[in-house]
Amino acid sequence: MSARLERLPLSRWHRMICALIAGALVFEFIDLYAFSFSAPALLVHQGFTVPNIGSITAATGVGAFLGAFVGGWAADRWGRKPVLMVLLVVFSLPCLVNAFVSTPDMFLILRFITAIGYQGTSVAAIVLLAEIFPGAIRGRAIAWAIAISGLGPITLTWIAYLLVPNYGWGWRALFVVGGMGLFLMIPFGRCLPESPRWLESRGRLDRADDVMGNIEAAVRRDGHELCEPIAVAIERPAGEAGRESGLRALIRGGYGKRFIVTCSLWILGVVGYFGFTAWLSTLLKLKGYSLGEAALITAIITTVGMLGLLTSTVVADRWERKYTLAVVAVLICAVAVIFTTSDSTAILIGLGCILQVLFHVTVPLTNAYSSEVFPTQFRSVGSGWASSSSRIANIFAPLVISSLIVGYGISAVFYFIAAVMAVMALVMALFGESTKGVSLEAANKAPSETSLPAVC
Repeated sequence: MSARLERLPLSRWHRMICALIAGALVFEFIDLYAFSFSAPALLVHQGFTVPNIGSITAATGVGAFLGAFVGGWAADRWGRKPVLMVLLVVFSLPCLVNAFVSTPDMFLILRFITAIGYQGTSVAAIVLLAEIFPGAIRGRAIAWAIAISGLGPITLTWIAYLLVPNYGWGWRALFVVGGMGLFLMIPFGRCLPESPRWLESRGRLDRADDVMGNIEAAVRRDGHELCEPIAVAIERPAGEAGRESGLRALIRGGYGKRFIVTCSLWILGVVGYFGFTAWLSTLLKLKGYSLGEAALITAIITTVGMLGLLTSTVVADRWERKYTLAVVAVLICAVAVIFTTSDSTAILIGLGCILQVLFHVTVPLTNAYSSEVFPTQFRSVGSGWASSSSRIANIFAPLVISSLIVGYGISAVFYFIAAVMAVMALVMALFGESTKGVSLEAANKAPSETSLPAVC
């Protein structure tokens, strides 16, 4: 299957699949941000307390942890497509119901379920995309899908800015928008294929051949001639690990180092990212800005920051991903330190936009890297556990950040972010795997065995 997939040229069919996956990620991001943007209105209009908001946020974090683990495990066990469709319902339906409830207890339950769905969707969607696209364009495909998904938070940010402060029902509209992801079920069912690589790894060779034949026919209908596939040797873990899936089998199969590096990438990246993004409005308020001013500055920085997702589509397949991540992490360190010296609104907004752009460059690259370094039978589990590990770290990181604010002031937060990103740069530069432009099978070999198959 690998040889047949790798020799496919970029076609309208590939772009359609990328757009479908991007659509799921758009609503994943909308559901991720919906509660953050509605929380101030819940305090004012629904009588929620700060402890209520904290409990709901914590429950969301636990749900995201479980979602990344369960989504990865389920996608390896039952397939990428069916699990992705189930998870789409799991995060869209509770989000829609959220628009019609008003009690903290119901919010906590619904946000917990929503988080399981959207975090599991992220894992399964990126893995499916990585397994379908040829190595030469895989990084760009993932980058474009995540770049398009940036329309979600941009749209929600401005809807929240226009409705939430001005209308008592405004917060409900945010959850209605998030629930519209249910409409993707129809095109998913009709157009989204199962991963031929996954089918092959489960021994379902006839089904894999049928799916692959349909993909090739769709590419031919776009006017492309297909060359003969060139065989690619498949590196399988030895012994029992080669016939098993799951974290223990992954480690027994010799992928322990890659798993540790990938977990480190996710933990450090997510702690740094949310250390800035999730605390931005609070930090602005602590600097003396009014609620309206903080909301507007946050909306501007969030919107401009999405240019980082577009930038990632240019750099994703141009340089080796591990070095690109390391360089961007170093740039974040420098800007975070400079941020501590800003004392004017214009400079603060400018540096905030640069930080947000750089952080958003790392998002698609992190997703691409973690979907490339594990073999097919471990891919979703490896990526899912790595993503889950970052959610655990992100439960404790807010406690560290709040302590830094109380004990040392706002500047300490940015020094903390700089330190975290410096460690990430070192980890990726020294221990990351080379994955640029090679097939997924070749990326799972030792560096000396890696070669690039021909692509027509």
